[in-house]
Amino acid sequence: MRDFARAGGRLRQLPLLARLTYTIFLAFTLVALAFSAWLGAEMLAPDLSRFDEYYAGVPAEAPVASPAADGPQLVLPDEAPAAPEPMAVRKLLEVTHFHLFSMPVYLMILSHLFMLSSWSTRAKLGWILFATASVVTHLAAPWIARSGGSFARTFYAGSGILLGVTFTLMSAVPLFDMWQPRRGIPRE
Repeated sequence: MRDFARAGGRLRQLPLLARLTYTIFLAFTLVALAFSAWLGAEMLAPDLSRFDEYYAGVPAEAPVASPAADGPQLVLPDEAPAAPEPMAVRKLLEVTHFHLFSMPVYLMILSHLFMLSSWSTRAKLGWILFATASVVTHLAAPWIARSGGSFARTFYAGSGILLGVTFTLMSAVPLFDMWQPRRGIPRE
């Protein structure tokens, strides 16, 4: 634990194999964050237009076509398709169960690597607390999303943005620090 308490960063002083191992982990983290954003855009649409339908079971509004003046008319039955159901509580429980085990572990690993960076203790503490809050909000987001509406949509999007920003920063800073040239000390 002494290594985490030292000021000035210790990442550059790690052996080459440790730096390579951590670099691989951090690279996978950054790729995973990009894929998470892509998955969210596929599920909910980039503008979150499918958000209420996906979580709350509220059907998306269909565009209203204006009848053509000179063309043939299409007669549709009066029956409307059944509205989708809100996301099942069982599915929310499964997602939350998985994320409650994986997200804190990921946060702990990123926090340890971030603590080895050259940033000040105050900055490290602030970003680790900010990342912890973003994990908590992101865990709550699907439950709030189930109610639908603009608040739920904003909360969900905000939690994803906070998580993306904090995890990206806590990955990029150690990655950058780790490969900074050491002054006066030859590389391995």
